[in-house]
Amino acid sequence: MRFVNLAIALASGFAVTAFSLDKRAGAIVASSKPNAWKALPSKQANAFLLKQSQIFASGTDDFPGANVAAKETQGKEKVHLGSIWNDNTKLAFNLAVWYLGNIYYNIYNKKACIALGKSATGSTNAVWALAALQLLVGVLFVVPLWITGIRPAPKLTADNWRELTPVGIWAALAHAFSVLALSAGAVSFGQIVKAGEPVFAAATNALVLKDIDHPVVYLTLLPIIGGVAVASLKELSFTWTALFAASAANQAAALKNVVSKGVMSKPWAKGLGPQNFYTVVTLLALISTLPLVAFFDLKDAVKVYNQVVQAGTSGDVIKYTLLSGLTFYLYNEAAFKALDRLNPVTHSVANTLKRVVIIVASCLVFQTPITMLGSVGSAVAILGTLLYSLAKRKFHHKAH
Repeated sequence: MRFVNLAIALASGFAVTAFSLDKRAGAIVASSKPNAWKALPSKQANAFLLKQSQIFASGTDDFPGANVAAKETQGKEKVHLGSIWNDNTKLAFNLAVWYLGNIYYNIYNKKACIALGKSATGSTNAVWALAALQLLVGVLFVVPLWITGIRPAPKLTADNWRELTPVGIWAALAHAFSVLALSAGAVSFGQIVKAGEPVFAAATNALVLKDIDHPVVYLTLLPIIGGVAVASLKELSFTWTALFAASAANQAAALKNVVSKGVMSKPWAKGLGPQNFYTVVTLLALISTLPLVAFFDLKDAVKVYNQVVQAGTSGDVIKYTLLSGLTFYLYNEAAFKALDRLNPVTHSVANTLKRVVIIVASCLVFQTPITMLGSVGSAVAILGTLLYSLAKRKFHHKAH
């Protein structure tokens, strides 16, 4: 796992470097405005030239024509940075972080759950606390970027925070139930059930928003439902807790998307940008998760601590909690940024392929057995998810 730890550390470094390059490139562009004095009125231009001549006489390099070599160097630096950190490399970077971060998050999250141990009832200890700590790691990752100015800090009013709160609440439940699902069963099975998210999204949009889709869109839900049902029927890693928790996560995600639509269309929300919007939602999700931690996990905190210490897995709990929190934040932010640059069809294909990769990777890492029927069911469900996304895009304007 040393390579994995190194990869995550590099991803963090690359993320910070990416923001730094963006800021540096912007500074270069802003500073390279030759002959600005020509746009000034004549009196101001004369005063400007007089001032610059005095600076030149004093021996400094601030006179516009005094250091041509420095300007050429700046121009070359601008071109060099632009050739390295362009739209294509940004997209490739975001896709890589999205995929790798998602894969490693599922692995690290499961390892953290294993290290926490089981309660007397057979459920994983401190699942809600784990979900909260993962969100906290993401927030702590961004705060230094805001403080140092590498990323502009969001400026929100009290009304803005109030409007975003429902988004944070549903995001908290979506994440917490996902952690519960992945702790109760195999990662592969949790991902198979989560492939059914479009079913919950379609139903929620129809009931809450009265957004009725084209019949073809609803037909694509059949292979999703059938595939998940077939995969669950003979799946060796099947548990009812994983099924119900993953379904609850799907429903919470659908409701989060519903409440997000009204907020994200507003100018102040668009002004946040995808990165800061996700960070603010993550902060609100963390705050919303704390009551769940107090209700479910606080009473057993001492008992779980003693159990972990006795088992000798306290180091693993800390390590995998930090790594799962970091990868969770990075892959979600990268997904937001990738969606901003990919066309909808390509993003749907990439998202579907991502789920397949996670299932395969988790089966290999945890040596999870999967039956032939389970393989066929998961393939059908994932294919149905892709068909749903494509149909949703094609018949978007033909809904009635």
